[in-house]
Amino acid sequence: MVEFSSIERGQAVLDVGCGRGAALFPAGEAVGDTGEVVGIDLAEEMVRYADADARSRGLTQVTTQVMDGPVPDFPAARFDAVIGSFSVFIWTHGAAELRPYRTILRPGGTFAASAPSFFPTSTGKWGFLPEVVHDLLLPHLTQPKEGDAYDCPFTNIHNNWLVTPEAVGKTLTEAGFVDVTVREEDLPIVVDSGAQWVAWTRSHGMRRLWDRLDEQEARELAAEVAGRLDALRSADGTITLPTPIVYMRAQAPQA
Repeated sequence: MVEFSSIERGQAVLDVGCGRGAALFPAGEAVGDTGEVVGIDLAEEMVRYADADARSRGLTQVTTQVMDGPVPDFPAARFDAVIGSFSVFIWTHGAAELRPYRTILRPGGTFAASAPSFFPTSTGKWGFLPEVVHDLLLPHLTQPKEGDAYDCPFTNIHNNWLVTPEAVGKTLTEAGFVDVTVREEDLPIVVDSGAQWVAWTRSHGMRRLWDRLDEQEARELAAEVAGRLDALRSADGTITLPTPIVYMRAQAPQA
């Protein structure tokens, strides 16, 4: 994410939805001691851990704040770059939610983000889910339950702003950005077991899938998913799941 953003030494960078610091710390190293990186996250505990880790790493140029990512409370033209690693897509439905990041960028500044790729595979399925468990998990990610006010990009998986490179580019352009680049890459996720992959899905946004199930339903689904994935073991005993990620980058217009 940081390499794709072309962050340079001495720049001021905002990491939106910084979490525990997966992109925050590489960004801090990229700007060096003459730059500045601010990480914001709505989760107080995430911010607390990220701040402690920044201190332990000696990254004095990195600071963190509890702040709502969709409403960044900073003055206009505050940053040279705004990045969002697997965060911004969660609350973004279109151009309107991206315009605040253009506002807080300096002229010519960079906005860059990553997200699970919603581009359909050659079989028409969503590649972020392993194909062998696609039929098991997709309904729970996209279909609201009775009385469930479910609002997430997953619910609109085949018709949202991330569904094609052209849709991503159009959304960023409508938000006021220029020079848009969109790239999809497979990230190989390697696990020791199907159960480990299920545990990983509970550690990020897909946790919402499991939280919506009752205990027995979740246990049965997890067992079926783990069993199908275990059948994919290679000779060394591991399971490799190519997972498509989309990266997007654009610039704020020059003054």
